[in-house]
Amino acid sequence: MIKFNFGIIFYTIFGILALLIGIYLLQYFIPLSIIFFIATFINGVFIHKEYSLHKSDKIEYTENSVPDEIIVKYSRSGRIIAIATYSMFAILGLFFLSGFKFKFNGTAIFVLFILLGFTGYFIFKIISEIKKTSQIIISINGKGIQIKNNARYLWNEIQLEKIIVKRLVSRDSRHDYKPEVNYLYFFHNNEKIEINIDDFDITDDQLAQLLKIFRARFNNSGVVSF
Repeated sequence: MIKFNFGIIFYTIFGILALLIGIYLLQYFIPLSIIFFIATFINGVFIHKEYSLHKSDKIEYTENSVPDEIIVKYSRSGRIIAIATYSMFAILGLFFLSGFKFKFNGTAIFVLFILLGFTGYFIFKIISEIKKTSQIIISINGKGIQIKNNARYLWNEIQLEKIIVKRLVSRDSRHDYKPEVNYLYFFHNNEKIEINIDDFDITDDQLAQLLKIFRARFNNSGVVSF
């Protein structure tokens, strides 16, 4: 039985509203209706993401269930949401460009450059997000931890590897709510290494379990990494 949390209910309501508005606008303003259909899709991805996080909380790794190497990439659902969001603005920019009537005067040229820059920026962001889907951010194996394309940090040079939580506090905030950010944290030869892991395809709890398993494997191997 699926346990619905507040996030799933919230995104479901907004997704239905966006869908109904999109259907209504089809008869009046098709480009705007497409934007609302994309918003409906985004809410659907959010629902899937919330459900996946709920299922992931129950995953328990064991020594035999973990392969020799773990690859961590950016969250697919996060990239889909970002691409869909940027697409909404790109479509809006293309719509205004298609209806733009150019005249050889300063105002028209200025507006044209603004529209081209606006549309081009979001097209660039879409391409950047697509490229992120194949990037390897963290690699963990029996030798150590590698961050992006940097040299691998070896287990015998790593200390205090763990997941830490930082709460973002604003001096001007009068609210009790403090957003939490999760980091992969460790020392390498007395240098502190931190990397934000909130936008990856793995939860903080899963990564914490994997760190313990790979550390135990190294400690039990009796092999010095080179």
